[in-house]
Amino acid sequence: MSIRKYLLVLATSVSTVLAQSQTWCGKNYMANQTVVPPGGQFVLPQKSYDPLFAFRCAPGFRPYLEQDAKTAVFVVDTRIVYDWINGTSPITLSSNNTNSTSPSDAGNVTVSIKLNGAHTTLSVPMNATGFQIPLDLSNVTAQQTPYEVDCVAFYGTGKAQNYSARASLLYLPDTNNSVTKTDLRTGSLWVRPVNNPTSGFRPFVPQGFYVSFDQYLAKNLSLIDQLKADGFNTIHPIPPYDNATIFEQVLNRTIELGLYIIFDMRSNYQNLTAVTSLVNTYKSLPNLLTWETAHEPDGSSDPLNATKAVYDLIYQLDGYHPVSIVLNCEDYNFSPYVEGADIVLEDAYPIGINATYSTVWNTSCTPDFGHCGCDNCKGGLIDIKARVQTYKDRLDILGYSRTKSVWTTPQAFGSGAYWNTTPTGEQWAAIGLISFNHGAMGSISYQYPTTTGNVTTIEGTATNLTGIITETIQPFLGNPRATFSVYNYYGVDAGLWYNGTMYLLLVANTVNEQVIVPWSAVGLGHLTNETAQVQRIFSVAQNANSSSLNFKPGGIGIYTATP
Repeated sequence: MSIRKYLLVLATSVSTVLAQSQTWCGKNYMANQTVVPPGGQFVLPQKSYDPLFAFRCAPGFRPYLEQDAKTAVFVVDTRIVYDWINGTSPITLSSNNTNSTSPSDAGNVTVSIKLNGAHTTLSVPMNATGFQIPLDLSNVTAQQTPYEVDCVAFYGTGKAQNYSARASLLYLPDTNNSVTKTDLRTGSLWVRPVNNPTSGFRPFVPQGFYVSFDQYLAKNLSLIDQLKADGFNTIHPIPPYDNATIFEQVLNRTIELGLYIIFDMRSNYQNLTAVTSLVNTYKSLPNLLTWETAHEPDGSSDPLNATKAVYDLIYQLDGYHPVSIVLNCEDYNFSPYVEGADIVLEDAYPIGINATYSTVWNTSCTPDFGHCGCDNCKGGLIDIKARVQTYKDRLDILGYSRTKSVWTTPQAFGSGAYWNTTPTGEQWAAIGLISFNHGAMGSISYQYPTTTGNVTTIEGTATNLTGIITETIQPFLGNPRATFSVYNYYGVDAGLWYNGTMYLLLVANTVNEQVIVPWSAVGLGHLTNETAQVQRIFSVAQNANSSSLNFKPGGIGIYTATP
């Protein structure tokens, strides 16, 4: 099948799936339907004129293993905020500090962490983020059931103000089977090499593709080899996996190549008996990365408790691998669905859509009606920035900033149904860079095979970019000591990391015009010799000189810099 024909078939199949639901994201979308507001909108927190204490406490990793007993830490946030986000309480700051949010001005808070067999107390600066407190787990028994942890903060002298935070510790027996840890200090995953489980864990940024099992993998196993040759480290087979013999061949080939696999249970995640069988069968896979349960449950309006029910079951059966879901809607029942996930993937596909009129259903698209292929989108890269950042912000508001992370699903299809074009390699790369800038910790594109040929195609771009993400970007994303800032300059999105010795700068122009960005606008104005201190790692339609970064429409760049 030619790639053009493949993309058309894919886009048409997406339309067919949508047609099976009478609403999408809670909205009517067909011409014979009336406008009915969908409801289910996320409620933003109220503002506070007085300071609030947002005390959060979590283990450094989920899970910890017995081998980690002497190196375990808890990570604590002692933020002063002015929004009633989940878990906040009023606080009376020390005298002369009523309007201060500076740790040096607000003093310290005494934090006590206690569970069965372990206890520690430490003084922590007020308004700290990511403060690590060692906790020896040698006297704690490893078990399948998480431990409830008492985290208490005491602030002030005399009659101290007391605050508590809910936390749980998953402390599991050692195993030589696959284990995927989540670093709750950063949100990144830590894994051991597929074919060397006795070696140490290391930070890991998943880069991969969805690949249809029945349409492609069952007919052509060489696609797995091609995905590996393109530099990707993760594969997500799309179910159903009806041919057990060929599915085993797929699994064996991914293991041989050292690719991690995401096991997808979208077809039957609400059937807990089926899930039990699948988890018990495949939880020992040496390359299992994550379980994925619900795929776009917000789009099809699945039962609101469905994701949480299967999430709890999986942790009873396994616990060594995180659980992910994919959300498609911009704002429809976000809160109940994310209850059932450690990882929330967004899959906004804005490239090539008509954002206001559906060419599939011949109806308009508004916040209350219609489906144009990307929910409440404008039709450009700005939608990726908005969607990833919005999901991150909501998780923080709900109190999950430590315990749940966001991944992105870059669009790698089009030319049919809602989408009149397929993203270029440059646009596909921009989606990934923008997502990293706004907190995404993994990238699984939809879907493979994609456009191929010269360097302007998605596959042509990937062969250059995947290695750079692994070698240059991943060490910053997985570094809990690295600081991070995000900037916007006339539509140019920029993320700047600093690990103490080097800067990483990711930039993408989200607007269809040329933009010249001074170094000071992306946090590097203090450099004295940009030509010598800044190194270009990768760029398309973008260059730099001693005074600025220069962008053509859609231009992207990756740079490192030394202080």
